[in-house]
Amino acid sequence: MVPSQRFGVKVMSMAFFQQNEEEAIIWRGPMIHNAINQFLQMTDWGEPDYMVVDLPPGTSDAPLTVMQTLNLDGFVIVSTPQELAALDAKRSINMIRKMNLDVLGVVENMTGGLFGQGAAEELAYEMGIPFLGAVNLRPDYLDALEPPVLTNEDVAAEFDYIALGVTRQLVGNRV
Repeated sequence: MVPSQRFGVKVMSMAFFQQNEEEAIIWRGPMIHNAINQFLQMTDWGEPDYMVVDLPPGTSDAPLTVMQTLNLDGFVIVSTPQELAALDAKRSINMIRKMNLDVLGVVENMTGGLFGQGAAEELAYEMGIPFLGAVNLRPDYLDALEPPVLTNEDVAAEFDYIALGVTRQLVGNRV
């Protein structure tokens, strides 16, 4: 399989194989496991510098399959500022630790405005892991034509800061 590519990023998604994009994919564990393995083994990724696997929140079959299938350098936990989201992120951190894998840090997404801020940073402190930064909720994300990271210096700075934190953690884990 050849991944779609845009703005220098290769992507593979189950959504690419759906006839009706509004229809839910309802699969049990073994089917999810097989699909993830096929994506990993049958996709021509080339020689990527990094591979980021975006997983659903929580402790479902998909994260467990990825943890058991890939040789991972670590996880970045992404949470929103709400307490319930932070609780879900905490469960994910505990699952990752039970699997003896590294948590590189926590990022707070959609921070500011009506969602509030700080729950992910508090979670990182409580769990003894680095807080990698925050992605502020901005109107720039409403434009689907171009990623705001390419058009807004503030957005680029947020992502650069997070990427630098992840890189520091990866380098530190290899020493």
